[in-house]
Amino acid sequence: MKGTIWQRIALGMAALVLLIACRPVEETPPPSPTPAATATAEAVPPMPLYRLTLHLDSAAKKVDGQEQIVFPNHTGVALDEIVLRLYPNLPQHGGWMDVSQVLLDGKPARATLRAEDTALAVALPAPLPPERAATLDLRFTVEIPAKEEGYVLFGISQGIWSVPDAYPLLAVHDGTRWHEDIAPPHGDPVFAEAAMYDVTLTLPASLTVVTTGPIVGRVEAQGQRTYQINGGPLREFAFLAGGDYRIAETTAYDILLRSYYLAGDEAAGEAALTIAAAALRAYVDSFGPYPYPEMNVAEAPLLHYGMEFPGLNLIGLNLYRQNRDELEDRVVHEVAHQWWYAQVGNDQINTPWLDEGLAEYSMAIYYQEALGEAKKNTLINQRWLVPYQVAVENNYDAVVNQPAAAFSWNYEVIVYAKAALFFHALHEELGDETFKAVLRTYVDRYRWKIATPDDFLAVAEEVSGQDLDALYNHWILSSQ
Repeated sequence: MKGTIWQRIALGMAALVLLIACRPVEETPPPSPTPAATATAEAVPPMPLYRLTLHLDSAAKKVDGQEQIVFPNHTGVALDEIVLRLYPNLPQHGGWMDVSQVLLDGKPARATLRAEDTALAVALPAPLPPERAATLDLRFTVEIPAKEEGYVLFGISQGIWSVPDAYPLLAVHDGTRWHEDIAPPHGDPVFAEAAMYDVTLTLPASLTVVTTGPIVGRVEAQGQRTYQINGGPLREFAFLAGGDYRIAETTAYDILLRSYYLAGDEAAGEAALTIAAAALRAYVDSFGPYPYPEMNVAEAPLLHYGMEFPGLNLIGLNLYRQNRDELEDRVVHEVAHQWWYAQVGNDQINTPWLDEGLAEYSMAIYYQEALGEAKKNTLINQRWLVPYQVAVENNYDAVVNQPAAAFSWNYEVIVYAKAALFFHALHEELGDETFKAVLRTYVDRYRWKIATPDDFLAVAEEVSGQDLDALYNHWILSSQ
């Protein structure tokens, strides 16, 4: 979740992964492709495959779903269970997922809820050896809460259905344990491995839909529209739907960009599109390829915040209206997450600074490229340095490298601003050419993987040939 610390502080693959996809067409969806048909097979390691069939019942405010997960055991250890996350059951989401059927390789399986009903552990009758696969088939229903206002990442609010992760999602296994950590309300809720997705989504034809993954076909019948969505690698699948969306389009480096905005917000919607295109160009030049054939920016019921998904950037509707002066910062930050999260994953629950700090500091690179040195320096001073100095002077500085739950109202000033200042100090220490070489190497080495802070530091020291422990310890492991 992306916030605005600057108002609140005053109060105290080595190559581009090519996806074979086309623009939506009014025809019967083609047969579901294999993973090799949606991404260059030699560039993508074997990874989980999700086959989802989702139906949004807008009258009942629920999603009915069927799912098949092909899970390859790349953990390096034999597993006696497979753990799925039920993210709608998070308290901050306020929804509910009920899994009514679980089959393991075609046979009924025993499954147990845990982690405050946000995890479902499927027992295996025999250990699953490394580099062997298991197939899960599930049926489930997801209740979608209705909320009049506020920060609504999951739910129906102000005419927009915001429905991320409305299906059982594989937990991450790190070779030692399944991660079942519950994110606090002020942190990003999902920690997931990259996977391939084959999704059939049905909803009322009156709604315009925005999704992660390209729509490759659609068919309409009896007031319903069914979309076929194929994509990958994606860390999660999400969709938005609304009856009042307008769309603007452009291209940047042969990537199709779309801006979805509500009626009356045309100027801001066009501005969001222009900003996203400029950010995409700056980040491709600095970090390496953008991995998808298209990218969407969508107005969403998130107040003045934002949220990232693979190929999809949600921007709070207040930023299209009363907080219009913050729109550029938010769009630029979210687009950076297409590298730091979508491509290079990290544990957003326990080391949230790694992607948030990089996404924040990427803004400085964008402003340097788009608007020059003075704008970049203003960003660094006003958005990060001054808030951090206030934190130090008022004794709420903290160690950056901590779980999201270790923070409260100082989350953003430490995880965003102080972490960004670390990357700024690193940039100053290494120089522009070497710093960008570090980031490109980091993306190339950890694309579609999970990286740790130690992984990043190792890449930085390898590429630069310098010992960076002192700088890292000062900014990331210490507090004043």
